[in-house]
Amino acid sequence: MTPTGFQSRRSGRIVRRGGALSLAAALAACTAALSWWGGITPAATQTDLAPVAVAAAAQDSVYVCPAEPGNSIGGVDLGQTSSSTTLTVLDGASSAEVALLTDPADPTELDVRAPTRVDHAAGGIVTVGPAGASAGSASGVIRTLTVDGDLRGLSTAPCVPPSTVSWLVGGSGAVGSSAELRLTNPGATTVTASLSLFGSTGAISMPTGGTVAVPAGQTVTVLLEGVAVAEPRLALKIEAQGGAIAAHLVTESLDGETPAGVDVLTPGAEPSTSVTVPAVELVEPAAQGETADPGTGAASSQASALRIVNPSQSVATVSVSMLGADGEQALAGATRIPVDPGAVFDISLAGVAPGTYGVHLTSDQPVAAAVRLVRSGGEYPELSGSLAHDVAWIQAQEPDVVSAGALTLPSEQAQAITSALSLTNTEDAPVEVSLTAADGSWSQEVTVAGRSTLSVEVPQEVSTLTMSAPAAAEMVAGAVVTAEVDGSVPGTLIAAVTPVADAAAASARTLLLR
Repeated sequence: MTPTGFQSRRSGRIVRRGGALSLAAALAACTAALSWWGGITPAATQTDLAPVAVAAAAQDSVYVCPAEPGNSIGGVDLGQTSSSTTLTVLDGASSAEVALLTDPADPTELDVRAPTRVDHAAGGIVTVGPAGASAGSASGVIRTLTVDGDLRGLSTAPCVPPSTVSWLVGGSGAVGSSAELRLTNPGATTVTASLSLFGSTGAISMPTGGTVAVPAGQTVTVLLEGVAVAEPRLALKIEAQGGAIAAHLVTESLDGETPAGVDVLTPGAEPSTSVTVPAVELVEPAAQGETADPGTGAASSQASALRIVNPSQSVATVSVSMLGADGEQALAGATRIPVDPGAVFDISLAGVAPGTYGVHLTSDQPVAAAVRLVRSGGEYPELSGSLAHDVAWIQAQEPDVVSAGALTLPSEQAQAITSALSLTNTEDAPVEVSLTAADGSWSQEVTVAGRSTLSVEVPQEVSTLTMSAPAAAEMVAGAVVTAEVDGSVPGTLIAAVTPVADAAAASARTLLLR
């Protein structure tokens, strides 16, 4: 190594060392400057901000009123039919618009203070404007009465808000029966509905995987008897993607040439391990299809029954009790009944003493349920051996509807139609419920004892009433509607209607700003 090379490398180390010393000195100077600045400048203060709750802006409330039964069974003797739609706009809503009940191109503005009645039931979409900062609410019912012919029967169905998930328990695909599913999309874009159909032995496969497209503002129908051929027991789940839809199931039946009932079903409670069906009004066995006519030997093809669907993947063990005026009593033979996965199972209500009940189910797996009520008439046609009858399906109800709900009754003196309201309390302690006519003409405070059902007499002139109860109360309610008819087949026709949750309470939203 030459002296020159050694000196060059040594000079480089000196330069690098000198640069490092200069950088260290600069950093020290900056640190000292920052310390000095911090000493003369006050520290920035920080305020803890608590979240602020702000009510979301109120929006329109939308309801769908189902159209009357449309003879999907193909009856040839359609008989004499009358229909009506009764609507009441609640809570001082700012506006109400009804489309399709009269002319789709010319929606009808309603008087927002008084019940409005339309003397036909073409079905339609009701839009209610906000009432100030709250959503506007409405209550309505469709009533159809056919006194004779193949569609002899009475049907009532409330106007309901659209939903993303709906459960319908009832109907049949057996010979002589029609189960027409109607899907209505009140929104502005197409909604896709996914259908899950259950039968007596389990889930039933559907064409296209059960997927149905429902265009904006339209109703699409699906005839379930074409899928569930000869299936005597049906239940259905509808899931909506891309929006919300309103689902209704129209059932029509003929026992040969004998009218066997008509009804329009609206969705009930989602599956749960604790389920209650309200307003189960049972009468003498001969009047509800349980016994043959002693004079002719004619019999009814249907009788009152509880229907259960188990949509889970495991066997459900179900126990049933009747909550009546005198308290709770187990249903004989209905303790720890196994229901197979995906299966629909019927339990007869024969032998239960006449009265009004809430049917309460407990299960180790979530189940959905409904009750079929029957009213028998006379033998028709003569020497057929069959009793004409009518049916009403009552769905299990969510336990919070009575806390803030409304119910419109289709009582009409001119048509000899009467309604019987009942409240069922599934709690151990008594619960107080307030009932008020929508026009303020009547009100009543009632106390429903624990684990029991109370029948309430509502004045004939009251069309729509609102209900309120403690928010945590587990209460269900419903009304059995009957009509006495003459003609070729005299007797009692039956239907049922349940309350609908108040839109203002259901849509109340609070935004947290942080």
